Amino acid sequence: MARARGRVRNVFWGAFVLDWFKYLQDHDLSSSDYRIMFYLCEKMMTDDNIARVKQKTIAQDLSMDKGNVSKCIKKLCSKQFIVKASDGFMINPNLFYGGNGFQNRENLRENFYNLLSDPARFFMDEDFRRLVEYPQEDDYNKYDAPFNRP
Repeated sequence: MARARGRVRNVFWGAFVLDWFKYLQDHDLSSSDYRIMFYLCEKMMTDDNIARVKQKTIAQDLSMDKGNVSKCIKKLCSKQFIVKASDGFMINPNLFYGGNGFQNRENLRENFYNLLSDPARFFMDEDFRRLVEYPQEDDYNKYDAPFNRP
């Protein structure tokens, strides 16, 4: 806890899963995509990984065109870095979580998987402490063992 002008406030932290950095180096991501991704990480609630903001607010806060914000959100969703939630955008808890999210990480992941319309792309293998990317649908026949996808 930190003291600010006589008040006590909670200090929360955020953690990137280090394996995520190789996916952040994607040449398909623009500087606008990064700005929005980090903006959402900053705005997310630590108990549920949801940033309760509208695209219009993002556009105003980042001085961006609403159309460009919409395109960036669509791209971030397609990469499963975020997913649309009923009241904002949920940041993938396999990639980033903050504060209270660590104790609640299994529930956060399950909630994220339930919001996805496509099969999950990422899985956090806590036994081996690594981020696993599931193969794409076209790659399934290259593997003998079936993949258990949430």
